[in-house]
Amino acid sequence: MRLHLLSVYAIGLAASSAQWSNEPFGPAAQTAPSIGRLASGMRSLDGQTADPQRLAVLRKRTVQHDFSNESDDDRSTRRTRAAAIKHGFQYAWAGYKKYAYGADEVDVLAKKPKTTRNGWGATLVDALDTLWAMDLKDEFWEARELVAKIDFSKDGGQLAKVFETVIRYLGGLLSAYELSRDKIFLQKATEVANAMLPAFNTPLGLPWQMLNVTSGVGSSESAGKSSTNLAEIGTFQMEFFRLSQLTRNGTYHEIAQNIISVMLAKNSPTDGNQNYVIPGLYPIDFDMLSGKFTGRAAYWGGGADSFYEYLGKTWILSDFMLERNRELWTESIQAFNQYAVAESNRGYLFTGFVDGAKFYPYADTFTNFIPGTLGLLSKIVGSDTYFQLAVDLLEGGYSVFDEMPSSLGAEAIRFVRKNVPSDYLLLKDKAKQQVDQYGFANEREYYLLRPELIESLFYMYRMTGDTKYADRVWKIWQGIQRNCRVDEGYVGTANVSVDASVSGALNTVDSTESFFYAETFLYLYLTFADHDVLSLDDWVFTTEAHPLSRKMPFDGTF
Repeated sequence: MRLHLLSVYAIGLAASSAQWSNEPFGPAAQTAPSIGRLASGMRSLDGQTADPQRLAVLRKRTVQHDFSNESDDDRSTRRTRAAAIKHGFQYAWAGYKKYAYGADEVDVLAKKPKTTRNGWGATLVDALDTLWAMDLKDEFWEARELVAKIDFSKDGGQLAKVFETVIRYLGGLLSAYELSRDKIFLQKATEVANAMLPAFNTPLGLPWQMLNVTSGVGSSESAGKSSTNLAEIGTFQMEFFRLSQLTRNGTYHEIAQNIISVMLAKNSPTDGNQNYVIPGLYPIDFDMLSGKFTGRAAYWGGGADSFYEYLGKTWILSDFMLERNRELWTESIQAFNQYAVAESNRGYLFTGFVDGAKFYPYADTFTNFIPGTLGLLSKIVGSDTYFQLAVDLLEGGYSVFDEMPSSLGAEAIRFVRKNVPSDYLLLKDKAKQQVDQYGFANEREYYLLRPELIESLFYMYRMTGDTKYADRVWKIWQGIQRNCRVDEGYVGTANVSVDASVSGALNTVDSTESFFYAETFLYLYLTFADHDVLSLDDWVFTTEAHPLSRKMPFDGTF
């Protein structure tokens, strides 16, 4: 499939920008009412709060397709596929239980446990909502007994990575609580959040990347430095917001929102800042002691992805009250549209690095989250222009998987922009050959069971009802079955350009992270599960695919 030319988006950008920010709601904000002390972020940058008329429309709007006219054949196919994926999960879970139950990960090839996330049971906690969604309730309640015994004051001899702890443990526990209403999960969620709070005990309240849980001392991954990245400072908002709601303690939310406040106060593209130069496109590299960006490269992939994701999704989670998040997302998606998207010489749209005025045609697999999140937010605000951008970006992302014999996509690619011959000339010979054959070059040719493309295909299927997106998910699952399934589990594959059914041998990467159970399997299954299972109208998913309810009213205070 060939896509709309990039000029479709460039022509009349001002009009499309207005469509995003105002259509069809009229005024964006109003003077704040007298309803007590509003939590941070509820006012826009000029002090206004969400417009009641717009709130009323947003809260009634649905995004999930009406599947009431689904054919008997489509329903039968979908349920058969759901059962097959559930069986695949049970196969993997049996291996985890046999060799590593309660451990962070299972080393599938060596058949032994691995401690990678402080020994608190990352796979166990991360997979709780997958167990629930698949109606594996016996396994869920069995896991609950181990969760109840987790001691977050003991670090397993490792520094805790604060970002990963929040998205995997805190997110998983919050979701398990909302699904089951078992208070042990909320208790444990509060315990792990409190265990991470010393990381924010810094001059500006910006978190260290790593934390010694025993001593409370924070550090950067780079010894002796204070460097971090956009994703690792900006991906606390959803989990901390919901924890504040459930505990009626606004401290967690205020900590997460302070990060945004400091970032904005310390960096402005209008004050001569040499690093942050395009409003809304925030550089990846950041110093958490000074609060300043330390490089110019802006990107929506690894190192930044979930920051942008959480601008939009936390707004949804807040019952659309977080006016500053709405404002920042609007600015960022407009800048992304104008500066961070390019058309390839095959007619596909991809995102890339933006360094000042220079664009680099490089995309990692993390950027595949964009179509799903952008499509969701576009549906909510009623922007056909940006929904079409999401559709077209998804075509580009899927081509990276579809062109491969394995049906799996590389960790990262380089592409050649249309009418930019220098992109091709700078490539090495092997990369040029791949561009000629596939339309892109595999920069990192392995696949590590990552979920992002499956995630966006799931979103697009649930929002449009078009079965082609479900068929694509099924094709990827078949690729995983051929190339990643081993004795008693699944692992990564080293080269997506080779299919095991042709080579006659697996070329494995010994990696089975907890996200495979939490995200990849969940999105695979939900694509084919009955459509009321975790409906997009009722739930919003964190970056680790943990569903949080959209049905919790919020008035701006805790």
